[in-house]
Amino acid sequence: MFKEYSKFIREYFSLARVKTSLLVWTIVSAVFYRGFMLLLPIFASWIVRYLMDDDQKMAYASLGALAVTYLLYNLSLFANYKIYGFNMSYTYNNLQTKILNKLASVDNNFTKFISKGRLMNSVNADVIDIGKMNEYISELTIGLLQISALFVIVAFFDIYITLILLVFAIIYIGIRNSADRKINIYHRKVVVQYDKYTTLLTQVISGLQEIKTFSMLPKLVGKLDSIQTKFTKHYLTKRYYWTIRDNDVYAINFVFRAILYVALIFLVMNGHIDVSVMVLVILYHENLVTYINWLIDTTASIRETNIAVHRIRDILNYDSSMMEYGSLGITDIYGSIEFGNVSLQIKDHEILKNINLKIDHNQVVAIVGEAGSGKTMMFNLMLRQIRPTRGTIKIDGMDIFDFSKEIYAKNVSVVSQKPFIFNMSIRKNLDFADRDIKRQIEACKKAGIHDFIMTLPNGYNTVLRENATNISGGQRQMISIARTLLSDAEILLLDDITTSLDPDTAKLVPKLVGGWKKDHTIIMITKKPDLMANADKIIVLDRGRIVASGTHAELMKTNEIYRVLQSRKSPSKIGVFDND
Repeated sequence: MFKEYSKFIREYFSLARVKTSLLVWTIVSAVFYRGFMLLLPIFASWIVRYLMDDDQKMAYASLGALAVTYLLYNLSLFANYKIYGFNMSYTYNNLQTKILNKLASVDNNFTKFISKGRLMNSVNADVIDIGKMNEYISELTIGLLQISALFVIVAFFDIYITLILLVFAIIYIGIRNSADRKINIYHRKVVVQYDKYTTLLTQVISGLQEIKTFSMLPKLVGKLDSIQTKFTKHYLTKRYYWTIRDNDVYAINFVFRAILYVALIFLVMNGHIDVSVMVLVILYHENLVTYINWLIDTTASIRETNIAVHRIRDILNYDSSMMEYGSLGITDIYGSIEFGNVSLQIKDHEILKNINLKIDHNQVVAIVGEAGSGKTMMFNLMLRQIRPTRGTIKIDGMDIFDFSKEIYAKNVSVVSQKPFIFNMSIRKNLDFADRDIKRQIEACKKAGIHDFIMTLPNGYNTVLRENATNISGGQRQMISIARTLLSDAEILLLDDITTSLDPDTAKLVPKLVGGWKKDHTIIMITKKPDLMANADKIIVLDRGRIVASGTHAELMKTNEIYRVLQSRKSPSKIGVFDND
């Protein structure tokens, strides 16, 4: 048993950052309040003894000692709670920081191993549970010392009573510990269903429009029913062992209480002990039950917290292919890109096949093709989210994986279809890239959003709601573009940025892109015919291969796939601006 909990504690220390001084003071304060708690029955028995001896002075003195001890107990307990609060905050904040840093560096496969539901539960509930571990370690340590001290005190008065209490403690702990193991097994299964439910909920929140459009609610309810059925099964089994545990220990407690009382009456009647010792033993028996319950509750909490430790450790130990960065620190990047015989295979499916491509600096290149042709995977490769199965991608003649993480992130930036905007002011959102107000205004002008911002009541200080729901999708996209322009990245990857733009704003994008290329190499995935037509070079993908490349005029003459893509118009439907 103790070996098991020692292992749990070592795993905790290997994961969490613990401030040793705080942990020591937590244990010290617990020693004091648990120590004072042990003294209370002694002073109570003294009061009984001195009353029986008709020694009023000593009875009052014992009562005073009892009151002082109780006061000291409460003061040390208060100190323990305060120190625990500092300890909890320290561990919690450090773990949250570690998780945030980890999430900022994972690759696209991360959510295949750690579901979004599990991730959300882990960064909230699991981290809080782990933050309590310092208290559990303190309680376990002091609980064992307190129970041991209790047996020593009782043994001083009568060894036979001590043996009865010892047998009671062994049986009581054994039953509770065995049941708690079973409870822990089903608690793990319950937590898995929590994760599945949270994942389903995040999917519903993200896809409300699609759920309504395609009448997906019945299927979602069916999936929820499946989760609830398994949750109920595991939860009720957990409650079954919980009930068995509590009923058994209550029965054991009742039986041993009866045995103890019979033994005490016998010893008093035969003059082996006096009534004051009987009172002392009865109080210590009640305390022993309390101490054991605290101890078992603590061990159960440590066991459950160990589940949280493993769940957080899975996140922090996730082995991402992105982690293999080089150390190349060249800051003066020109911006030319070359794909050399690049192929990408995921499992048994070849996504990209022998891609050869050269892109000059300050060039606008459009990557076009039908859905599933491999466009997004080319971006993922350029963002170093995955490694090519074969071949190399080079920037200025150097392999992209040779660059350090910081240099690469500074020089290669992406604007996604659904950019994330933080729940803070426009200016603070732009501060992530550059805090210079003049440069922010200049970037917003380049992105075509400055005039709109100035119409807002608080201008650049306007606070955006979560994911900027108080402005349109197009305006959110243009703020994201401005933020990207502020980053000074030499290479801009534009991932279908016109998807969320209204038709009038979308018409301005080709001109804006033309202005950006003075300072950047631009590669864009697009379905917009006018954006394709304005690119310096167009790459046509089909089933993972480059089937054509050239200018708009050249491809209109030579490539049927491109002509089909150009023939598609963009009807203005509610919420839809591309007919893809």
